[in-house]
Amino acid sequence: MHRPCGTHISSEEIRAVEKENLRKLNGTTFTEDDLSKRATTIYVSWNSIAETAGGKGYVTDAQITDTISKLNASFMGSGFTFTLSLKRKWVQAAWFNGNKNSVEEKAMKKYLRLGDVKTLNIYTTNFGELNPKLLGHGTFPWNYNAQTAYLDGIVVKYVAVSGGSATNYNQGAVFVHEVGHWLGLYHTFQGGCVDGGSGGDYVSDTPAQADGTSGCPSGIDTCPNLPGQDLIHNFMDYSNDRSV
Repeated sequence: MHRPCGTHISSEEIRAVEKENLRKLNGTTFTEDDLSKRATTIYVSWNSIAETAGGKGYVTDAQITDTISKLNASFMGSGFTFTLSLKRKWVQAAWFNGNKNSVEEKAMKKYLRLGDVKTLNIYTTNFGELNPKLLGHGTFPWNYNAQTAYLDGIVVKYVAVSGGSATNYNQGAVFVHEVGHWLGLYHTFQGGCVDGGSGGDYVSDTPAQADGTSGCPSGIDTCPNLPGQDLIHNFMDYSNDRSV
């Protein structure tokens, strides 16, 4: 099974975003030393939604702590660290079973979201019958604005937490993947067989990739006419958690 991610963006929107990014950077480059000087602590507001008290949807404190640890280990060296500032647990069946971007999910976010643009709001739910295979989705940073700020954050299926029950996806990598989007990263296979430096995911050292990876294969090259094999060990692919 792929790691079904509900975070999608069109090639047209990406081109517009990257054009604006280039305008803002205006030729500026960054070194690893620059990143350390620009270190940013991201405060996390975690909301666990359950269908019943102590029942379906229940996430333990240890699982939350382990998932935050997974985020910090995975983003080590990036300049970002994650600190759990608040965890809350709610029993609300409508929120728990709300489909992606549904009235129920939007109502949940509007009621629960805390902080500003620097606050990562995480919600664990089950998603609804329209999204049975969905494991998570998140927002991109450039979509943040005063009118829709309450929508900002990531929503992940509760079984995908570290130590959860999702087969092949219970080591916290789904959270890393969705936070990657929240920080502005695309899928490694964005745009298909397009050179990453001039399109695709706009990361020059990411080889082109035709589609998301299923399972944990080795030696895969879905764009044989372009350099490099598929980065199956990259969090922004769809590989199993054990691959990354």
